[in-house]
Amino acid sequence: MDILPLIQENYPFEIISKLDDGIINTNQGRKRYRLWNDENLLNWHQEWRDKCSQVPYQLTDRMLQTKDENKAIKIEDGWLTVHDELEDLFPTKDYEQKWACIIARMIEFGEQKKDDIQVAGKRDFPSISQWKIWVNTTSVLNEKKRMILQSCIQEAMRRKHKSLELTKSNKNKRLPIMDKISSLTQAKKIFDLFVWQGTSDAPECGFISFTSFLQQWAGENGEESLLKLLNGIDEQIQLRQNYGTDLLAEAWLPWELADSMERFQQCEETEEVDVHFSTFQKEWNERRQLVLSLIKWLNEDRKKVAT
Repeated sequence: MDILPLIQENYPFEIISKLDDGIINTNQGRKRYRLWNDENLLNWHQEWRDKCSQVPYQLTDRMLQTKDENKAIKIEDGWLTVHDELEDLFPTKDYEQKWACIIARMIEFGEQKKDDIQVAGKRDFPSISQWKIWVNTTSVLNEKKRMILQSCIQEAMRRKHKSLELTKSNKNKRLPIMDKISSLTQAKKIFDLFVWQGTSDAPECGFISFTSFLQQWAGENGEESLLKLLNGIDEQIQLRQNYGTDLLAEAWLPWELADSMERFQQCEETEEVDVHFSTFQKEWNERRQLVLSLIKWLNEDRKKVAT
């Protein structure tokens, strides 16, 4: 199906050119179109974008209305939506409170929707024993990297155990279901207005992506800024009390090793492993630091209670 004539016919702007995949340039700025084949998922994404916008202070990349004031077009095998596509990133450091506001609203909305299991995606932590076999037998690792990964795998097993211990008492607790908060590049700006760019993915149950986001934040801005962000969220939705243990449990899980092992196992040459290895070591150290920072943040509250 040729998408561009359909967009031109239904939306109140003129298409100038097609840019990257899914992005067009128009006389009203850059736009992104998304295709959906699941109506429930489309409705869920439309609702969270509407509910988490705080006009005129903070916006989400909501579905733009057609000439007939619809938010989606029915097409042959699903639906089509169009969104503003901004380029300028919103700053992070010293703007912790603005980021905290949108994240708090997303978690709050996710808490209200925690029973929407049917739309949520699920990612189970992979088998560590399979990593051990690959690391011990592969020919693409030199001995130094093999020993480093063997040591990391041993630590990963301890970290997984700590995570399970934290969640053992409330393993049946349902966590917020949210669109992924996964990157510092998801916040854009236009005339200093904060605009959050969502995804079209299945929403996520819990904090897998969010802990990765916090890891990026701390790596980019340092621990002091991270604690400001966490405290800003906490002021609005009692993050520490309601989800502090869940966040720490997720941070203990070595997802950075899981992602790197997936990349390593696709490598056919030692040189390919070298390309990814420094990134892995950086992320491994950042994750360790995130765990320490979260423990510090959680203990701050206990100190206040004690005094």
